[in-house]
Amino acid sequence: MISNLILICGEDDFRLRERINFYRDAFRKKYPDGDIEIFEEINTFADVENSVFTQNLFGGKRLLFLESFWDGEKFEVAEEVNFFEKLEEQKDTCTVMVIEPKLDKRTKFSKFFLEQAQVERFDPFDGPKTLRWIQSFAEKAGGKMSHGCAQKLLSRCGENLWHLSREIEKLVAFSEGEVTEKMITDLVLPNPQAVIWDFLESLSRRSVQSAFRRFRELLESGISVHEIFPMLQREVRIHAQLRSGIEQGLDQRSIASSTKLNPFVIQKTIPHTQHFSRGKIQAMYDQLFEMEQNIKTGKIFLSVDDTSELELAVEKFILAVCRD
Repeated sequence: MISNLILICGEDDFRLRERINFYRDAFRKKYPDGDIEIFEEINTFADVENSVFTQNLFGGKRLLFLESFWDGEKFEVAEEVNFFEKLEEQKDTCTVMVIEPKLDKRTKFSKFFLEQAQVERFDPFDGPKTLRWIQSFAEKAGGKMSHGCAQKLLSRCGENLWHLSREIEKLVAFSEGEVTEKMITDLVLPNPQAVIWDFLESLSRRSVQSAFRRFRELLESGISVHEIFPMLQREVRIHAQLRSGIEQGLDQRSIASSTKLNPFVIQKTIPHTQHFSRGKIQAMYDQLFEMEQNIKTGKIFLSVDDTSELELAVEKFILAVCRD
């Protein structure tokens, strides 16, 4: 393992950025005369090589961030010149941080970094971890939030940590202590994405009244039926993937690995997938496919000012899904 080579990866952008900021701030505090340099895809390998092996005139330390920098060609050149062996010889003067949010494990350079670098992963949280994170973040912000309030905030905002962090800071500042459910209701506007999630969840629970209500709320909030239709298609595809995983006897972690779905999505959706047989999922898919064909052929009339026929078709789909 190369001691001065660190890999930061994972698609949880909030925690990943927090970690990068931690290293940057700690470096500046410890080495005020040191250099911090950032290299991206547009930079050449020669740029990085020169930075690593050109000594600071005043003998200062150097921290390099290489964000989405590596590709097969650059890595091949690095291997040819024994860059990584020479990098380790610079451990007293230089540290290289490789930042790859969407790491493709199939590439040669990814496999190398996973084996040779110090690895820090920031994958998306599942539901319980998100709730614990909400409570912990509230404490760090100087407040307190119960498990029930954390659940309410999550259902109102969705799982995006950037959005949650801003709302938590606002709530803590307002409360000057413990956050209550009333504060969340009064001060936090529902995220449209969370309303969408509630609609899809109602549909998956086969709750016809709730699904109709959420569908109307989406339309009234300004989200068009054109946007809702592909969401329905995606939801059915997710159920198909989860049903396949269930029938193969896979656990949620294995399903997440094979489908590349967010663990949070799997955790929330899989209990509802249990209510749908393979045949039911196929029937939903066929109905949506027919609706798509009818849109393309004009059997469902659509214009900028009139989407009523597609709205009616979606309502019929809701009824069909919720029917036993």
